[in-house]
Amino acid sequence: MEKRKRVELLAPAGNMEKLKSAFHFGADACFIGGNAFNLRGMSSNFNNKELKQAIDYAHSLGKKVYVTLNIFAHNAEIEYMPRFIKKLEEYGADAAIVADLGVFQLVREHAPNLRIHVSTQANNTNWMSVKTWKEMGAKRVILAREMSLNEIKKIREKVPDVEIEVFIHGAMCMTYSGRCLLSNYFTGRDSNRGICAQDCRWNYKVIAEGHEETGAHDVIENEDGTFMFNAKDLCTIEFIDKIIEAGVDSLKIEGRMKSIYYNSTVVKQYKRALDSYYSGNYKYDEDWLKELKTISHRQYSNGFFLGPTTEKDQNYKTGLSYSQTYRLVANVLEKVDTNKYKIQIRNQVFATQELELVRPESEVVKFKVKNFFNTKKEEYEDHVNPNTIAIIKTDVEMGPMDLLRIKLPEGKSDSDMDKENF
Repeated sequence: MEKRKRVELLAPAGNMEKLKSAFHFGADACFIGGNAFNLRGMSSNFNNKELKQAIDYAHSLGKKVYVTLNIFAHNAEIEYMPRFIKKLEEYGADAAIVADLGVFQLVREHAPNLRIHVSTQANNTNWMSVKTWKEMGAKRVILAREMSLNEIKKIREKVPDVEIEVFIHGAMCMTYSGRCLLSNYFTGRDSNRGICAQDCRWNYKVIAEGHEETGAHDVIENEDGTFMFNAKDLCTIEFIDKIIEAGVDSLKIEGRMKSIYYNSTVVKQYKRALDSYYSGNYKYDEDWLKELKTISHRQYSNGFFLGPTTEKDQNYKTGLSYSQTYRLVANVLEKVDTNKYKIQIRNQVFATQELELVRPESEVVKFKVKNFFNTKKEEYEDHVNPNTIAIIKTDVEMGPMDLLRIKLPEGKSDSDMDKENF
């Protein structure tokens, strides 16, 4: 069998800062959305000018950008979508991610040189559907999350000449990749139009009236609560070698609405795993998973890769269950003098706290600073607040886009979602 090229590490990017950070920490490509036609309507996304800038920036690094067109389009959108599609081809996007058959045809007609990737929203779970998309002109099929490793291997055997992409990390939907009515019903926010309210995380009471004789029982709140639809997050770092060996071409991280700390940390750890695999001397490192637990996440699950899911893949205890052991406090802007660095403060931080430097290649470095020089006030301070530009002095070597974090007190946690998107 022909040796396959190195698998692609594909990261989410909800805005330009996240895109640059993902590439800085080792992503090979990013998937992004414009201001319309994508399934992250609550994310800040990219306007047309920013789309062009993002694509040009990626190409300057030898990397790629895929643009999402994965809504289930209605008639009105079909009418004005061609103009946007033509722009994507003009800007040099590396692919459009499409779920709807009509949108697929629009891309073929109006941007014949634009590669098409079939979205996970198309729910491809068998080799025949993958083969059909390929014969229609798709260059890549993003498989549904509800796939085992053996099923993926079978698809690769049956359809060897199309790219296969799979999700390896992030939130799991309680339905087949987003085909859910809860958000629409309760809040009027359509999950298939990009504005899901994640109602599946709420506490529910379900009454099985008239079916008592069949053994059905009521699902009602107890002292712990009943979160019957609440899926755990996907994490595959412990068996990423098996996913690579299944013959996939791209490993996708979920989370366009997550923070740069989340995105950078996940990219870095999977990049470390891929580097180990392709070194020819692969060995799982427990530190990869340890670092993935520093970000805001629900409890982790293997998803469907190792077989059917069970009650262990659901979290019935709480709606959010976020666990996070570290908080991002700053990102490095530039080196301004010997041992002096300009940083952007993102969360309040005190000089008494131990800082940890997170860089793309090396291990975390711990250090402290004597104080912060507030560039606006032009004075030294023992603590600084968000949205401050400060200068610190340290012997630790840092570079632009490196991150500074602090360890949270035990029992303290907060969400890693971008608050400005809500």
